[in-house]
Amino acid sequence: MSKTKSYFSILIAAVAIIAIGYIMEIGSITSFTNKCLNYAGQNILSVSAAVCAFLFLGNKNYWLIIGACAVVAALIIQFILIGGGAGVITIAARAVTFIAIVFLMNFAKLLINK
Repeated sequence: MSKTKSYFSILIAAVAIIAIGYIMEIGSITSFTNKCLNYAGQNILSVSAAVCAFLFLGNKNYWLIIGACAVVAALIIQFILIGGGAGVITIAARAVTFIAIVFLMNFAKLLINK
């Protein structure tokens, strides 16, 4: 399977899970999705995701590095910039948002280059 088809399959699966969550009114899916959408609008998270995406583009373990950057960025944003404690869900939502931004940027790059 090509890289574009893999990215598209992952995107369809994520959209399907989110759609099912909203259709069946599953509170945990809808609240997590709303948190991720709110965090995606924060410039600091979006810019740091874009910088990491381009900085580590040619590395062998790209997604492992991006995952580590997502967790570190989420922790730095929460504890240093916001200055307060947070739960696991808040940190996870920021990390998932970071990874989603990088994923969408790479998918767009694949589509443009094709």
